Amino acid sequence: MAGIEDKLSRRTHEVKWSGIRVMFAIAEEVPGIVNLGIGQPSFDTPPFIREAAKRALDEGYTRYPPARGFLDLRQAISAKLRAENGIEADPAAEIFVAVGAMQGIFNAILHLVDPGDEVLVMDPGYDYYSQIGLFGGVAVPVPVRESNGFRVDPDDIRRAVTNRTKMLILNTPSNPTGAVVDRTSLREIARISRANGFLVLSDEPYEKIMFDGTRHVSIGSLEGMRDLTISVYTLSKTYAMTGWRVGYVAAPKPVIDEMEKIMEHQVSGVTAMVQRAALAAIQGPQDCVAEMVKHYATARQCAWEALNGIEGVHCLKPDATFYAFPNITGTGLGSWELAKRLAREHKVAVIPGSVFGKGGEGYLRVSFAAGLDTLREGLDRVRKGIESLRR
Repeated sequence: MAGIEDKLSRRTHEVKWSGIRVMFAIAEEVPGIVNLGIGQPSFDTPPFIREAAKRALDEGYTRYPPARGFLDLRQAISAKLRAENGIEADPAAEIFVAVGAMQGIFNAILHLVDPGDEVLVMDPGYDYYSQIGLFGGVAVPVPVRESNGFRVDPDDIRRAVTNRTKMLILNTPSNPTGAVVDRTSLREIARISRANGFLVLSDEPYEKIMFDGTRHVSIGSLEGMRDLTISVYTLSKTYAMTGWRVGYVAAPKPVIDEMEKIMEHQVSGVTAMVQRAALAAIQGPQDCVAEMVKHYATARQCAWEALNGIEGVHCLKPDATFYAFPNITGTGLGSWELAKRLAREHKVAVIPGSVFGKGGEGYLRVSFAAGLDTLREGLDRVRKGIESLRR
């Protein structure tokens, strides 16, 4: 008699486990491990945001929320987008409050990608492959190269476009490389999008974590891109709210309408009191963001110096995010083999670069979002682990 495994939907059963989650599972088996793999701030959510959530419970925000999100939150998001991103979005029709950026991305692909549609993704870049494949789309890697600071060359996008290209997913600042696409390149990418009629899904979770005066530019703000861009944001990184699961999407009305319709069938809406906390975060004092970014800048310097001090490793200094992406080809090991050895033998977790595409082989992703003492201990374990290979 056939078991339940034989009855699983092929559509979801064939989705691969996230390589990041696989690495976390390995790390969980090692007592006393230092985790430099997880992309999570070491900070607690700022007190004024937590207090807003507590107050919301006392005020009765315990019932079903609007599927699209509370209007006053969408109005605050609209004002933030106009002031900080240069994006005009009607709060009534063009903004959707999501369960983190991940739901926004998932739903955008669900609503816009049909079987056989091609979706351009950066390689190495964040793992969007499963979401694309789940709905029958075809992921087409576009190379980003260390020699160019991992910044995408618009000519590589142009060469990857076919008559089946439906969408480009653009993640700037980039996870895992920390690269930022500048305004000149974004203008050229926008021209390519307009000329070929494909959409841009702009994933911008690290918009506030920038260093050395580097500026973040949202492609949705550029000429002619308002109706071609789905812009996705999250409060997770900016306000240390990873566990709250709240983000938002700015997109043309037909896309937002579809998101609202499907939200009813998914989770009804983002938790009511979480939305009140999100409103406080966006409208409240932003000193906490500046303080966190100041910490990440110190941590970045620490990670960069430590990694470049290891024989067989070299690392570019990231322009943004809280990730370093060191080249480990000089160790003679592949990224998975080295990451597993570091976890099991030296009790430090990092992420294999190949998780982020074929172009990520020969690299590791190292998060410097941890506290400085934890970071230094983890980096020392990385150093000792790599040095042990030559004994």
